[in-house]
Amino acid sequence: MSPWEVVTRVVVPVLLVLWAGFVFVGVFADRPETFSRPRGWHWVWAALWLGLAGEAAIGDDRSWVERTWKGVMALLLTVAVVVAAVRRHRWKARQREADG
Repeated sequence: MSPWEVVTRVVVPVLLVLWAGFVFVGVFADRPETFSRPRGWHWVWAALWLGLAGEAAIGDDRSWVERTWKGVMALLLTVAVVVAAVRRHRWKARQREADG
């Protein structure tokens, strides 16, 4: 395997999964009030997620390793967004309750 193949098939997927893990951890570390809906160019992340999930689910002519790391990334990003949204919703409900 050439060095370029090692980088594209091993290093990049590992770095991307680690990045998604940091995003996942960051969801729990950030305050709930900092979460907001995507605006402008942030919709690119939704397109990226859709591409990853689609290729992981029905990626023809892809190796199982590639489908697996794309699935892991899509799953981590999905869970991170859901957790952030739930935390934000609960925070806003507490704010409304405190304001009366």
